[in-house]
Amino acid sequence: MVAGLVCINEIGLPTGVPMEVAILLAGAFAVHTLGQLLAALAIIVAADVLGTTVLFLASRTGGNWILDRVLAHVGRRGEETMRRWRSRLGGHDVGVVAVGRMLPLVRMYFSIGAGLLRVRLRDFLLGSTPGAVVWAGVPLVVGYVFRTEVDRVTLGLDRFDHLLFLVMPVFTLLVIVVWWVRRGGSTWGMLRRGRSALGLTIVASSIGYVTYLVSRHGAQLVRGVAAIGRPHLYLSPWLMLLAACVGALASVAFDDLRLTLRSREAHAPFPHVVVIEVATTLLWATLVLAVAGIIIDLHVQFASL
Repeated sequence: MVAGLVCINEIGLPTGVPMEVAILLAGAFAVHTLGQLLAALAIIVAADVLGTTVLFLASRTGGNWILDRVLAHVGRRGEETMRRWRSRLGGHDVGVVAVGRMLPLVRMYFSIGAGLLRVRLRDFLLGSTPGAVVWAGVPLVVGYVFRTEVDRVTLGLDRFDHLLFLVMPVFTLLVIVVWWVRRGGSTWGMLRRGRSALGLTIVASSIGYVTYLVSRHGAQLVRGVAAIGRPHLYLSPWLMLLAACVGALASVAFDDLRLTLRSREAHAPFPHVVVIEVATTLLWATLVLAVAGIIIDLHVQFASL
């Protein structure tokens, strides 16, 4: 039953069951000997490879047909685009597929991406098989070994999945930002992209912090109650100063972003460029330190926040 759920899930159909937890429970309650453990691992790995291969072939055929039509509307040739992306893998198709298929939450997208990039079926199978062994083998062995504590292990695995669900988007965004910064071309281009990316991140985090602060203590602030440690009259100037620094930092970040989006970089005398970039960097660093200092001071002054 678990192998069937794994196959269905890898094809892309929702099952409503966390597969890692299902495999762990199978290892705890349906496997009693080492021979059964090896047989169960082989069955689940085969089901995983079968399901993900179906998804891979669907992406490689029908998915590519749709992608070619989409690229045609924007004036690009699908074959050239895919060839360019394939070259970025550096000939490590098997390794990329293997690592991607070991990762929970995103392993399905690696199968779809491999199909769209037209990775060879042989390379995909060579990569997806060890990936399936690691992905299925870890919870299966853990369930088999710690069967007497399966409830605690299952709870820990569920917490790990929730944490991974939060971490993976952040990690993915970080990888994209690093790739975007490195494609800045010149040193000044990478510097501007780095300032822009980090500045916008700090701006978004500050807005989120203020939103959280108001949503949690908005009623007390409106009534003027000193329930957060000090009267709200002390808090207001700090919030106004934080808003001013965040606004200035956003202005610098968007100006850097505007410069990076230019098709051609303006040719200015080298000393002039150095002066501008050094001054902008100093201003940017000052604003970043000011925002961080204000937020830290708010936590120190208002311990209940």
